[in-house]
Amino acid sequence: MIHIVFGASPAGSLKQALREMKQKPVEDMITFDDIYSIGPLLHLHEREGQEARIEWMRHVMSNEFGGFDDMVIDQQKMLQQMKDIKDGSHILIWMGNNAHEQIGLRFAIYLLKGKNVDVSVINTTIAYDYLFNTKTRRMDLRHTGEITSEKFKILYGSKEHFHIVTKEERERLQEEWLAFAEKDQTLRIWQKEQTINVPEDEFDAYLVKMAKRVHQSCQEEDYIKTPRLIGEVIGHLEQYIGDEFIEYRLKTLIDQGIFDMKGNRSSMRFYSIKLTGFGEHLKKWVCCREFEDHPYVKIEGTYGGEPFQCGHCQCHLERDDVPLSDALFSNIWNWTIQYGRWFDEETEDLLPDGVEMEKKFNQEGERMTEEVTRALSPTYQVEYSPSELTQHFI
Repeated sequence: MIHIVFGASPAGSLKQALREMKQKPVEDMITFDDIYSIGPLLHLHEREGQEARIEWMRHVMSNEFGGFDDMVIDQQKMLQQMKDIKDGSHILIWMGNNAHEQIGLRFAIYLLKGKNVDVSVINTTIAYDYLFNTKTRRMDLRHTGEITSEKFKILYGSKEHFHIVTKEERERLQEEWLAFAEKDQTLRIWQKEQTINVPEDEFDAYLVKMAKRVHQSCQEEDYIKTPRLIGEVIGHLEQYIGDEFIEYRLKTLIDQGIFDMKGNRSSMRFYSIKLTGFGEHLKKWVCCREFEDHPYVKIEGTYGGEPFQCGHCQCHLERDDVPLSDALFSNIWNWTIQYGRWFDEETEDLLPDGVEMEKKFNQEGERMTEEVTRALSPTYQVEYSPSELTQHFI
């Protein structure tokens, strides 16, 4: 079996899992050590496109610890490994529901064009949700690199989640790769169960938003350490685009006068930033273009206490995305943390009065939604999405 993974992190965890399972070691793994949600894909299956991408990455990636040089070597190694795959090989591609790995899947399938090999895929997002998320505990993967080696062992043992890619599916994926490889764009996101191209400055306003948040939490500090801001963005952004792209956009905003800086830009460790007066008034962040034109908020109970979702793209909306009074927001927060209390936390069984508890939770949710509607009307459309967990137990 030849395993194909997209990124050094999932490669490391999967290698460890295979060693512990006494599977064949490193030579049976091909790592696409890149982030395909960013950077040009134009003609990437040809030498000209590969050179253009490397040149673009040269301006984005730091080479402080040889990271850029390693990336170039790894890309050449990966392409050679793909060429060397022999007919009759069995291949398993690990990918999840994010722009990076969905693009990687299509690129890998295209590079296998003309080879007589058996290809299977495992969608780690779907398999992880089925195997590990429960009624009271869940983790939404942003990419496969967030999976531990212990869970990789379980995933590899769950053969029911392996999907054999048919000839027709391979042809379709190859065509979809060519569609991406014909566009000269540098940022892609996962939205509404598909990968779409977006402008390179898509998350600039989000950077500004996070900078304001950090400034508010440490008002005694004039400048923010750059790694702290980038960590804040990575921790909250639902898309997987990597820290180096975020820093690349931060440097662009510094050049545009949105941020001021002090220190040396040769490494994010060596400089700090703050918003300029101009940056303070940058256009407000919105999660999608549709929300900008027509603000649409869905309210629902969730584990983790994030009750607001964009009704268009299903992204989580944060406190400052929904202009409510502190009192009303506090009431909603206190309501949403009651979500799922109708299950026993240890056994995850439905409590005897669980159905009635969920019913009361939904009634309170509807009442809260009416309050939010009055507060945001007429600018925002507001809708309540009721909990229906207990229906599976009746």
